[in-house]
Amino acid sequence: MDLLSEILNQANWKNDLLVKRTLTRNWGYRFPCERSGGFHIVTMGSCYARTDKEIITLERGDILFIVKGVHHDLVSSPKERVVPLRDINDLKNSKFIRQASLDESNKNSINKKNSSLDKQIVTTSIVSIRYEVPDGSIHPFFLELPSIIHVKSKEISFGHPIHTTIEMISQEMESSVGSDLILQRLTDILLYYTIRRWLESNPYPESGWVGVFRDEKVIAVLELIHKDSTHNWTIESLANSVGLSRASLAFRFKKSLGITINDYIVKLKLEKGKNLIHDSEISLEEVSRRVGYSSAFAFSKAYKRIYGQAPRKRKVS
Repeated sequence: MDLLSEILNQANWKNDLLVKRTLTRNWGYRFPCERSGGFHIVTMGSCYARTDKEIITLERGDILFIVKGVHHDLVSSPKERVVPLRDINDLKNSKFIRQASLDESNKNSINKKNSSLDKQIVTTSIVSIRYEVPDGSIHPFFLELPSIIHVKSKEISFGHPIHTTIEMISQEMESSVGSDLILQRLTDILLYYTIRRWLESNPYPESGWVGVFRDEKVIAVLELIHKDSTHNWTIESLANSVGLSRASLAFRFKKSLGITINDYIVKLKLEKGKNLIHDSEISLEEVSRRVGYSSAFAFSKAYKRIYGQAPRKRKVS
């Protein structure tokens, strides 16, 4: 598995709610995002996303990805008032305010005017997808992404997989047979495409996890380590695998991530062990073996050095 796929896969985000609504006339909703992120996809018309810092115009085919759980509004116009939603389920059940239609007795006499008004009615369709972010530590890669990623449809080439994925999501929202599983897979695919698109479209910083993707050699080393973190890796063996000298690899790795290769491997093993510890069926000895330590004593010693306390299993009530 490539590095980006592993980062996204291990994040363990769950897309548990999907909503498709068609909105007309004036509307506005505030989305709560305490511990969640997600997508808004405009499949028809246009609207605006509003945060404390900016107003974003969303056109048909645009994607708005909320990375870090920023509270935000979706509105029909920049200054539209909003109704706060407790959660996205409210959007499924809410009745949107619609302007009253003309009285039936007057329709014939002002038919032309009424027809003109109908043409001015703006219809917007949106698909909203929420990702629940589990408790615990968040991979630093996500902390380096912007709070909001806006993918503009007009900047994506015709036939790009993003367009195809959006179309398939929209179609599956209308289906019922087996659609839940299909939608889970499609939204995960869209998540991957959106982040990859952002990485391709923005200059990488010199350091940090986002910056790692500019250095193919460091990426290759990380993929080797993640593929088999229990292997007895050395700087020399990794350097030989990617065609660099030990000094060059050590310098480039630390410049990118601010940590030595050996310390990175230790932290990776301990993080995996930390997650396994919560499984009440697995002993500390077995956890230690699975992550590449010779004994529970060696694992506990390294764990306490990094986390400041000995590893403890979660009590089962």
